[in-house]
Amino acid sequence: MNIRTGTTFALLATLAGSALAQVNVAAAVNGGVATQSSDWSAIATADRANDGVREGDYYQPTSIAHTNSEAGAWWEADFAGASAIDSVNVFNRTDGLSQRINDFNVYLYLGDEIVYSATDVTFDEEITGAQLSGMTFATGGVVADRVRIQLSGFNYLQLAEVEAYSAVPEPASMVALGLGALALLRRRRSQ
Repeated sequence: MNIRTGTTFALLATLAGSALAQVNVAAAVNGGVATQSSDWSAIATADRANDGVREGDYYQPTSIAHTNSEAGAWWEADFAGASAIDSVNVFNRTDGLSQRINDFNVYLYLGDEIVYSATDVTFDEEITGAQLSGMTFATGGVVADRVRIQLSGFNYLQLAEVEAYSAVPEPASMVALGLGALALLRRRRSQ
């Protein structure tokens, strides 16, 4: 391998490694379909927790998903397809009663198999802002087709938003990577 070929390989490796965008595959806009164990009211349906609105004030329109008080109350989003999930963000209610989420579980499934779990979690606010209270779970890139948040005990489950992020190649970077590979092949043929 000559210096020019080595430089081309290094450039391609750099492009491939840094050309990823984070996509929230749980979001309705990206094909995520939300369901929950029950609906506390008509304004607190499952789709409120994958609509892209992180604010946790129940009294704001399209704010939070809210179940009845029940054992093992759950919320989940099915993804449009299986994806490698790098992280899950859970956003809690912020206008009071935020302790209702404790203790809870985060599950990622592939079909019927649990491929990631964080169990009996006490909510620990890591993402903050005006009407924001979120917690992040690093999931290690496991391949999953749905995310579920479920209470460990008996209570209402109230969620402002749930996000499941997958790293996907950006289209422009894929074009650059393809053109670079084509140039490398042409160069190798001419030598």
